[in-house]
Amino acid sequence: MALGSIFSELTTGLRRNFSMTVSLVVTMSVSLVLASLGLLLQAQADRTEKYFGDRLQIQVNLCTQNSSADSCVGGRATPEQEAEVESALDGNPEVKSFERWSPERNYEQAQERLGQNEEDRKQLEALGPESFGTSYMVTLEDPNEFQGVQSQISGMDGVASVFSLRDLLAPLFEVLSKLRWAALGTSLLLIVAAVLQVSNTIRMTAYARRREIGIMRLVGASTWHIQLPFILESLVAAVVSAALACGGLAAFMHFVVYGFLRDRLAGLTTWVRWQEAITVMGYTTVLALLLALVPTLVMTRRYLKV
Repeated sequence: MALGSIFSELTTGLRRNFSMTVSLVVTMSVSLVLASLGLLLQAQADRTEKYFGDRLQIQVNLCTQNSSADSCVGGRATPEQEAEVESALDGNPEVKSFERWSPERNYEQAQERLGQNEEDRKQLEALGPESFGTSYMVTLEDPNEFQGVQSQISGMDGVASVFSLRDLLAPLFEVLSKLRWAALGTSLLLIVAAVLQVSNTIRMTAYARRREIGIMRLVGASTWHIQLPFILESLVAAVVSAALACGGLAAFMHFVVYGFLRDRLAGLTTWVRWQEAITVMGYTTVLALLLALVPTLVMTRRYLKV
């Protein structure tokens, strides 16, 4: 088949079915945007859980020179007070294990968490590691049984605060989970609508070209020759839809993640970066091609009877 003839048939087909093609592109683009947002939210949830640690239930912060808690009247926690806290944690039956974080390590974690915008980064540089205290990251035997160790440790000298990381992060994970499933669920419905629309487009196009298809059969045209215009039209719709979806995801990263979340909510967690977004864009493009081409190959064999 001549290349000029292929593009001629493609142009003619797109012109004949312009409104249906536009409708298909819009449906696919919206479904792909929602699917890509769902994947991006999954990456964000994984990043947040990895950052804070999926097994840390309790964080014990010891006093610094500037702590205002009643148990910090003596200033920074002494080595003796640290030893007492470690002994209490080691002897508590609710505690499975614990890890000591030095002031330097806490400073590094603060840099990773808060250093995502310039203002916070400058403040951290001004404070320095000496402004941070020692912390203990405690893993519990039962995440739901933490009241005993919390009440025991919080009243000890040298302890500035004790709080549950899971309680702190639970609202964030809940919001991320609901948003992810909402995006993926809505995307699934729209994907079904897109598949049905591809089927309907092929059926209508085959009916409109029934005379041409009949002539092509009479002259001995191959199966591939008859299917190719339909496949190319679906491919064009898939490429345009993928481009629009990737553009929407890029706009979300630029305006929402980098323009708002990394500046305003940098202290909450580390946010997804362009690396994750580009990976999601790759998955989105593959999904767009499958979404358009697989139904096309199936439906052309059904409606064209080739």
